[in-house]
Amino acid sequence: MVGSDQNEKSDDELDEGAITALLQVFPERQDELYQLVYEHLKSLARNRLWGEQGNQWLQATSLVNEACMRLMQHESGWRDRRHFFGVASEAMRRILVDAARRRNRDKRGGKMVRQSLSGIELAESDWDFELLDLHDALTELEQQSAEHAEIVKLHFFSGLTFPECADLLGVSLSSVERRWRFARAWLRSRITS
Repeated sequence: MVGSDQNEKSDDELDEGAITALLQVFPERQDELYQLVYEHLKSLARNRLWGEQGNQWLQATSLVNEACMRLMQHESGWRDRRHFFGVASEAMRRILVDAARRRNRDKRGGKMVRQSLSGIELAESDWDFELLDLHDALTELEQQSAEHAEIVKLHFFSGLTFPECADLLGVSLSSVERRWRFARAWLRSRITS
């Protein structure tokens, strides 16, 4: 077992050595891995739900559970912590994009209403741009610069701080911040044009 005090650790105190060790023996000890990172993933999910009104715990829990189901289907194992959190970020992103597509498809005029996706309730975002526009622009950015797109995924969709991104990617903090500024400006130009 990873340790009985794991549930008492804050998101900032994730035992990265334990995560790495569990990733190396995935899927045999996947339950321990998910127990170790679950609260962190739930915190990331709450951040991605953009201040959703109502029962955020249930919604974040549903998003994490759906993402974990997708992660368990990942058969090839995890290369490292970066790979795991990247795939987790991508899983959450795709769940949210699928929900946004469903809302757009089912839209009946006026404001969008909440729709259910495997128990996840998502309301319309108050952002200046739509999630689908961001998804399309990010897909285009990935084709031009995977490094810049990865910063967006890790920071925006996974909720990692810039220092966490730098540590995970093995680059300097200033490189992460520079890539973020470029990617944000690039995405904004694509979304608003």
